[in-house]
Amino acid sequence: MNRLGLDIGGAFIKYALLPAKGKAVRGIVPFELWKEPGKLAAMLKPLRPKKPYAAAITMTGELCDCFKNRREGVRHIVASAQKVFGSVAVYGVKGGLLSPEEAVRRHREVASANWPLVPRRLSLLAKNFLMADIGSTTADLTPVRDGVIANNGFTDYARMRHGELLYTGALRTPLPAVAAALTVGGRKVPVAAETFCIMADVHLLLKSIAPRDYACPAPDGGPKTARVAARRLARAFLADDGDIGMAALLAAAREAADAQRAQVVAAARRFDLPVIAAGTGAFILEPAFAAGALTRHPLAAAKDVASLDPSLALACLLKGGV
Repeated sequence: MNRLGLDIGGAFIKYALLPAKGKAVRGIVPFELWKEPGKLAAMLKPLRPKKPYAAAITMTGELCDCFKNRREGVRHIVASAQKVFGSVAVYGVKGGLLSPEEAVRRHREVASANWPLVPRRLSLLAKNFLMADIGSTTADLTPVRDGVIANNGFTDYARMRHGELLYTGALRTPLPAVAAALTVGGRKVPVAAETFCIMADVHLLLKSIAPRDYACPAPDGGPKTARVAARRLARAFLADDGDIGMAALLAAAREAADAQRAQVVAAARRFDLPVIAAGTGAFILEPAFAAGALTRHPLAAAKDVASLDPSLALACLLKGGV
């Protein structure tokens, strides 16, 4: 039987299909749930396997502000998944799979519950580590001690309070959320508190990501090229295209990337554990490992660890894994 795991977020739907025979099929579907929540089922429908399958979902999309609260968001996402997949299991933060009815009734257990999936799976192979899963929007810092998740918080609010969830990511994070001011031409210049530029533009300019990795919409809806990313960065200083030279813009981009890295590194160091970095933004920590600011866990070098994500871990769970 095919096993399908889906991670339904506010900006992306990530899926992993483990067929009865053959290799896993994985993908990411950009979908801004908060803009058109009524279209979620239509976005999920093409992902339904043609052969017999079991399906399970996890989610973060219930946080979207098109829903008045998480209960409403969970109910909508579960109902949309049921409409497409029929009997679908829902992952709970404590590690179990719930029925759709249980998930709606116990909505706090399934709301934004994707973060434990990967560290729980890796805890079969290593007993003490910090999972640093840096995605497009957030960074989940999950400590595992003696083979057990050792979080202080198990909700988004509690994890943010305890420094276990950072709202910074490789793509969608607005530049002013990373730095209030950056150095341009030897002088600190404030960054406009607008979404003129996002970290995807910064990392694209620095060649840390390729245009194909710029998976979210650009702030201005324009092309995802280094040239246009530079224009968006200049606009963050309220400058027109050409007002700031490319060398100065690259220097400002490096300063922004360093500021983002420093935030994640400072939070990670508090756990005093070797780190396994994964996710879209795992590259953010590479200079920290090289400089000795963080210690890389040996398991990080194992095949496929860096590419393991909640959707694949969930599909493995359906197949009899963690």
